[in-house]
Amino acid sequence: MIKVTVGEGGLPRQADAGSANWRSLAPALDSHPDIRRFQIAGGIGTLPPVSRGEFDAAVLHWLKAYVPPSYEHSLVLLTPRADWALLERAAVAVRGVYTPRAELGRGDATAAEGTTEEAVTEVLRTAPLLADHTLLLACSDRETGAVRTRNHVLFPAGRRLRRGETATARVTVHGGPGVAQPLYLPVFAGTPAPDGTGAPTLAVHQAGVGALDHSTLTFVLRGPGEIDLVDPRTGTAPVPAPRAAVDVPALLTRLPHRIVRPPRLELLLTVELSGADPAETGERLAFARELVAALAAHGPTGATLRVGAVGHYDHVIQENSYTTRPRLLEPPVPPGPASVLTAALATWGHTLRAQDLASSLEDALHAVLPLASSPNGTAGNVRRVLLIVARRPPGRPQQHDLVPTCPRGRDWEPALRQLRAVGVRVMTRADPVTGPDPSSRPDAAARRYADRAWAALSADGSFRPGTDSAADVARALAPSWDLDGPPCPLAFATPLL
Repeated sequence: MIKVTVGEGGLPRQADAGSANWRSLAPALDSHPDIRRFQIAGGIGTLPPVSRGEFDAAVLHWLKAYVPPSYEHSLVLLTPRADWALLERAAVAVRGVYTPRAELGRGDATAAEGTTEEAVTEVLRTAPLLADHTLLLACSDRETGAVRTRNHVLFPAGRRLRRGETATARVTVHGGPGVAQPLYLPVFAGTPAPDGTGAPTLAVHQAGVGALDHSTLTFVLRGPGEIDLVDPRTGTAPVPAPRAAVDVPALLTRLPHRIVRPPRLELLLTVELSGADPAETGERLAFARELVAALAAHGPTGATLRVGAVGHYDHVIQENSYTTRPRLLEPPVPPGPASVLTAALATWGHTLRAQDLASSLEDALHAVLPLASSPNGTAGNVRRVLLIVARRPPGRPQQHDLVPTCPRGRDWEPALRQLRAVGVRVMTRADPVTGPDPSSRPDAAARRYADRAWAALSADGSFRPGTDSAADVARALAPSWDLDGPPCPLAFATPLL
């Protein structure tokens, strides 16, 4: 006798309401299980036959002892498969005394030697869901960053399965900022309160989701209160999740109060394209491409990154306002998608430098000014950085010592001040000065100028070729997330980016 009740969250619960040993009902039944099954199926052989009348009387006596009057009109008869003679006689005896509310046959999903509890479980799996089966996720307000919980209905109330049937629900969840870690996925019968109370916890699954990445998960419904998570690595085996292994209300006290999204990064590059040989220029271009790719990997949607660049060459010593001007700049690439700049970098080439004292960086800085000053956002949501990728300092506006002048008379220092005045952080990735100190006075003056120029250009930060890789520079430039509280233990319902 199995007693079935509806518990918290509308979940069916079964409990043993009384049982009897076979031989107490029919002493003639053998003590050996295999022989006893043979007898229950109606077999006789050389064994003394079981008295049908005594068996019927014993069954009815047992039923009267275990079925109180209040349950007489709520009986459900779970009948055996065919050819179990004594069990069929017991069912006939029940029908002769009671009027069952329903009769259900033992299904094929339960083994013949399975227990009565297993057979009842198979039946209860076909009961309708009396409450939504809900997945608890986190979400972050895009304006304030406040973190709260969000309920996602996996299987709505009223859903019903046929015998042996399952149902699936696919959900895409998202990871938060910081180090990737397994995230908790609590499932409830009903709608829990924001603190995780008010609905029974069915299971607390876990899934690995990368930082700011996403994963599509498959949940399998086997019956009321039975939800498995399919292993995303294999796509087949369900991941077991103990019901009470995690204290969900305690888990929710570890939610961060607020997640502050980083500002959008707007990076401008100046790349020196003149060098002693193509390998020198090629190294700078390769660094620029790798840097853009590494930054794009931080924000694959493109919503957090805009990049642009100006490629520059140098002035020749004989150049003046009356001679044919050499090629000083590549067409500026305004801030935009990483793919646009990557395509432009692939078209930039190398020229042999005529001298090793200055480049046309001052022209590049003036070309960057309108790109950096365009109204693409406010200081509160955009971080602008100019990274100078070069070997030589800019030329001077007027001739001093050996350092070549800019024939256009452009001065890099006012341009630098203007860039910083509009909120641009100017940084450098310049080749280190090598070799002994100059012995001649003109060479020493040129070295002092170069040192002063690089110190001014690097005041906001600098990186070294051969020491700081493109990935290192990308990590240093990428704006960071700010958490008010611990890392979020729940998966997010929507992407944070």
